[in-house]
Amino acid sequence: EQILATHGRTFHFAARFLPLKMRRDVVTLYAFFRTLDDLVDVPAEGRGIEDIRRELDAWRDWFAGGRSFSAPREPLGSRLSTVLDEHCVPTTIFLDFLEGMFSDLESQEMHNFAELHRYCYRVAGTVGLAMTHVMGVNSAQALFAAENLGIGMQLTNILRDVGGDLALGRIYLPQDELARFECSPAHLARLFKEQRGPDDAFRAFMRYQIARARNYYAHGMSGIWLLPPDCRLPILVASRLYRRILTVIERKDFDVLRSRASTTFPEKVREAVIAFTLDRLWSRGEVGP
Repeated sequence: EQILATHGRTFHFAARFLPLKMRRDVVTLYAFFRTLDDLVDVPAEGRGIEDIRRELDAWRDWFAGGRSFSAPREPLGSRLSTVLDEHCVPTTIFLDFLEGMFSDLESQEMHNFAELHRYCYRVAGTVGLAMTHVMGVNSAQALFAAENLGIGMQLTNILRDVGGDLALGRIYLPQDELARFECSPAHLARLFKEQRGPDDAFRAFMRYQIARARNYYAHGMSGIWLLPPDCRLPILVASRLYRRILTVIERKDFDVLRSRASTTFPEKVREAVIAFTLDRLWSRGEVGP
């Protein structure tokens, strides 16, 4: 709960609408994903890449070995194992996620969107798949939607964090599309270094990326209605809040180079009220998916 409240404020806000037992299982899942993500992105003082790689290797061995021995971190491993057994969550989801974590240990370039899509699936689409299984749904349509929703959220993270990633020497944006919009990595680095904010080329590039992200939300959010009734509202709230970040980026004139876009508390409340209304109308059969 502390990890969720500190590092996942948007989802922490949405998860409060889950039934208590479901919330506990979802929080356990979140704790695993966030702990490993922070292990790679914000390593503890004194932990080098090889040390981190060894822990990731240990987690991979734990999953591949059927979770038959102690996990690298306890009691996280034991609690996670209980959740996965109860809900029959496929091990492949977590092995794919770990591949995403391994890739983040290396300096990487996304040459095209296919590479970025694979990365987004590994680090976020897998989270959507795991959550959907825990909520008791495993139809192909629901899982496809969950994967798309996770990818849409990760694309949003990448777009809101362009400046922060540049500060760390990272660029997750597709290189071929940057070139198409005459917005090379060197050009981005210069804009960031000079703190001049976006120019017309970067704005055009961002409009294209935001449109793509919204398309993933459209596919992903269509599957929310396939979830159990008591799980729909929190996922609808979380997805609407994340999608709203794209609007905030537009409102900031696409300036994600000098600051990070985030929703305000009134915006969170507004999206929650809209989600609540839609959920109630749908449950009464007055609106469709």
